Amino acid sequence: MLNFTDGTSFTTGRAKYLDQGSQADEGSAKVFVRIEPQGLGGPLLAQLDTGAPWSVLNAELAEALGLLGGDGEQVTINTRDGAFDGRLEEAVLTILAQDGQSIAVNATVFVSHEWRGQTFLGYMGLLERIRFALDPHVNDFHFGSY
Repeated sequence: MLNFTDGTSFTTGRAKYLDQGSQADEGSAKVFVRIEPQGLGGPLLAQLDTGAPWSVLNAELAEALGLLGGDGEQVTINTRDGAFDGRLEEAVLTILAQDGQSIAVNATVFVSHEWRGQTFLGYMGLLERIRFALDPHVNDFHFGSY
């Protein structure tokens, strides 16, 4: 784990990240981490995207979690694939540690019946609520609460 210079913890969990997800069609390296949404019963890969305004759940995942019929705030997100209308809903997403402690985050996520792309972990509503660091030399993702 990582510490501040005074010895207090900066992060409490560490996991290897993957450079590519299950669909490596883009050809450039990305950061994929293992998460487990509460109520799903198993882990999945999500792409870390500090430039995304919200975390975005694939429609199949959002449906499995019962989030598509919610009454959250209606918003539109603009992606490289166009604009998508949907809602902001609350979900607990656990970032899984291979060393140290996993962390459960009460996240605000974007869901849409139309979004068939991959699941992203965005800055607002999730990454802004934790501490995190990357070590690209060894593909380590460090994380913890603050």
